[in-house]
This record gives sequence, C-alpha cells and structure tokens, in this order.
Amino acid sequence: MNEEILNNIRYYIDGVTAVVVIFLGLIANSLTVIVLTRRVMHSSTNTFLAGLAIWDTMVLLGTLFLITLPELNSDYRSTAWPYVIVYLYPLCLVAQTCTVWITVSFTVERYIAVCHPLKAATMCTVFRARLVIICVSLAAIVFNLTRWFEYNTHSATHTENNQTSFHFNHTLSKFGNDATYKQVYYFYLYPTVMLFIPLGLLAVLNTCLVLAVRRSRLQQQTMHVRQARENNVTVMLISVVVVFMICQIPALVYNVAYSINSDIQRDLGWSVLSTLRNFLVTFNSAINFILYCAFGQKFRCIFLRTFCRRVLNEGNFVSVSVPGTHALTKIDKKTYKTMLQKNPQMEMSQTLQTHLSRYSPYSSRTPTPRHSPLPNDRNNDRNKPNGFKSELHPDSEYSCKTKLLGGSACNSRTPSPQESMGDRKV
Repeated sequence: MNEEILNNIRYYIDGVTAVVVIFLGLIANSLTVIVLTRRVMHSSTNTFLAGLAIWDTMVLLGTLFLITLPELNSDYRSTAWPYVIVYLYPLCLVAQTCTVWITVSFTVERYIAVCHPLKAATMCTVFRARLVIICVSLAAIVFNLTRWFEYNTHSATHTENNQTSFHFNHTLSKFGNDATYKQVYYFYLYPTVMLFIPLGLLAVLNTCLVLAVRRSRLQQQTMHVRQARENNVTVMLISVVVVFMICQIPALVYNVAYSINSDIQRDLGWSVLSTLRNFLVTFNSAINFILYCAFGQKFRCIFLRTFCRRVLNEGNFVSVSVPGTHALTKIDKKTYKTMLQKNPQMEMSQTLQTHLSRYSPYSSRTPTPRHSPLPNDRNNDRNKPNGFKSELHPDSEYSCKTKLLGGSACNSRTPSPQESMGDRKV
C-alpha cells in the first residue's frame, strides 16, 4: 500500500508537474540569458546572474533525464536510465554545486557594493565576476569528481511468455560502496560544502543587506537617487536568495538525516520528503526569471524592449516629472498643456528615470553619470536634436519607450516640454 502511494506521488510530482516546470523553466532561463547579456546590462552582478541561469538550465535538463523521464516512460527507465545514472548524474551534481556557490558569490558582491561601497570600485568588476564563475565551476567539478566512479552498469535478460528482453541496471561499484568513502564524503564533506557553509553565509549576508535597505528607506526623504536604485537591485537579489534558501531547506533536512542513517529511504515519510526536495530544487532553477521581472526595474524594461517592441511602439506612453515625483503615463498634447499651466515646474520627457548605477546590475563602467561620446561621433552629435547622442552610455537615463532603447542615447539633461513634443508624434 505504501509503495503504491509513493509511486503515485512520484508520478504526479516528479513526472507530470516537473515536466511542466522544466519546460517553462528552460524558456524562462533562455530569456534571462538573452536579456542579461545585452550591452546595456553589462555589469558584474548581471554576469553572475547570467552564469546562474546557464547552470540552472543544466540542472533542469539533468532533472528531466534523471528523474522526470524515468517516471513517465518505463522503456526509458529500463534502457537509457542506468547510463544516465552513471554518466549524467555527476554532471547534474556539478551544476547544482555551481548554482549554490554562484548564489553565494553574487550575495557577497552585493554585500560589498552596499555595505563597503569604497571597495566596490576595484572588487565588483565584470572581469572578477567571470573569474569567480570559472573558479566555482572548476571547484564544483573537482568536488564531484568521485561521483563518476560510484556506479557501474550491467545488462540483464528477462524471459516472459517465451520472449526474452534485455534491460540494463546500475549498481554501486566497489569504490562507491566503500564505508570510509561514504563516511567522509556523505557525512562530512557534502553537508558542510553544500549546505551548512553556503546557507550560513547567505543567512548572515542577507540579514546585513535587509538591515541596510531598511536604514536607507528610513532616510528616504534625504536619500540620493542612486542609493534608491541600488536598493531596488538589492531587494531583487534578496528575493532570489530567500527563495533559494526556502527551496534548499528540505534538501538540508533530508541529506543530514541520510548521512546519519541511510535506511531512512525505506520510510514513506522520508521518501516523500526526498521527492519534495528534488522538486523544490527544480522549481528554484526555473523561478528566477519571475523574480527578476517582479523586482528588477531595469530587467523588465530591457525585456520589454527586446521582446515586446511592437506593444511599446503602439502605446502612447510618456514620462511626466514633477519635483519630487515621477510617473510613466499615457497623455495627449491637450492634457499636457493643461497640466503645464497648473504646474509650470513640470517636465515631460521620453525618458523614464532609471539611472544606470556603477555598482548595480545596470552598469559597471563609470562611477559617475556622465556622457562620453565616441571621438568620431562628436561632430555628428552637434547636428542631432538636443538631448540625444549617438552612443549608448552606461550611465544614461532611459525608458522602454525612448529613442535610446531603439539604438540611440540621451544625455543626463531632461528635454524641455517643447523639445519633447517636437521629437514625438502625439
């Protein structure tokens, strides 16, 4: 009875539900990589997030071949699955290790940028981010190298109704069944490297980041614009880390219990927890795109510009700025003139004030907002309308509906109402 219940749970969670999550997650991670590798998203934080999306894709593919397909197809389970266990399973563990430590890496980078901004100029660079990702990947391969020697495959025959069929099985090798190896690797190394150290670091650093954001919001009236945008980036990354930790808790509980007593896999409750932990790891590898869209203002804008250009072009959105406030709204020429008469200090432009900060995912090239066009374009810029330049500078202000996102850029000065009305057909 318990075996039947467990099989049904695995079929619907590891099979039916997981295949939907994996399919959507592969699409979401592909979109994430496309957006994060755009030129205007060039930064150290986005480099970490792009690397995380790539390794998350590897986790999803590994789950598909290792867990989901065996639950949905019995022929696959009896033929190809044993080879997947021997050769692909260690690669899945490498990918999972990379996702854990890349998450720790960008949390450390965000902690330096927020809590130690003077050090961020030299430490939070794209080159260092790429170097860290390479080092993490190599370390993950070394850490999981022994996994390729844990299992062997062998063929077997099965005769039923005078028909002989061949199928393959996997068994623990002599090395994988060694008591000393199990004690050292499963009881000491794996929980320490994959659970206790990373989750402890994430808990401490996340607490520091939350307190830093809270202090900034308490001082919101005097807070600099750049600091406000840094907080937006920090909140987005905090949400990613919080979801990651929640999804890793069942794995922490099960792996610690398994390292103490390997017989728990025969118990129904622990088997259900094992199924749940596998699904949550898969879910975590597929959910980050939604978090980026929900909390990342720049990510949303570049995503809309890249994939929803027609929707933006059909809209008649403008950016209305009043001292102390800023809004993106639909407005016509008559309504704007009425608003301008009531408040002469109001400015309307085609730029949504999304600042590209030095230490945010928006840019990592210059610490101060300034425009530096290419030498060959300086003469050409003089003949262009006021407020627009030929080069996309990483610290320029922009919106999803501006000429900047269409391929040109603007300087830091907000165009006057007359200039804006002259550049846009209402």
